[in-house]
Amino acid sequence: MISRLRLHTSLLRSQAPTFPTTTRNTRTIETATMTTPTISGDASLGPVFFWREFEEPYGFMSQWYDSTFEVDGVTYLSTEMWMMIQKAKLFGDEEIAKQMMQTSIPAEHQALGRKAKGFSRPKWDEHKSRVVEEGNWHKFTKTKGRPELAQLLLDTGDRELVEASPTDRIWGIGFAAANALENRSKWGENRLGEALMSVRARLQQASK
Repeated sequence: MISRLRLHTSLLRSQAPTFPTTTRNTRTIETATMTTPTISGDASLGPVFFWREFEEPYGFMSQWYDSTFEVDGVTYLSTEMWMMIQKAKLFGDEEIAKQMMQTSIPAEHQALGRKAKGFSRPKWDEHKSRVVEEGNWHKFTKTKGRPELAQLLLDTGDRELVEASPTDRIWGIGFAAANALENRSKWGENRLGEALMSVRARLQQASK
């Protein structure tokens, strides 16, 4: 009887499906190997390319990146919001500025900013870089609950900061990161990158 039970048990074991011993650890292993890209200040790596606010690890430099800061009693939710409200105020369109304060969506801030009455291209060209640099200074020094933002920018060292927007040749370079270097001689103005490098230099000086 005992021998029959042993035989039956042996048969059940031989017929049971087998699984790799690492199956239960697969997710853990995948998680451990899928590391988030790190920020580097190594100049030998060349320029830092950024564009979309959700792209790691440099999305925090985007104008649309979620960053709540307060200036003169007004709460701004991104530097895009700051830029467009300052643009409206520069031309005396307080109504458009108020409308922008009613939404939290950067795309809507951008669209409303383009409707500012009394807009003058020469006047905006004179002030726009200062406006964006000032907004980014507030972003990297005053964003609520995000004191690490300034350090993230400092961690880029002295590398060139480049907005690799394929559709914007004023604030960006007019090329995506994938084909930016081979088209360097054709780059746009990269005004956002320049503003960020100015803010970084100010932070570097303040940290000495």
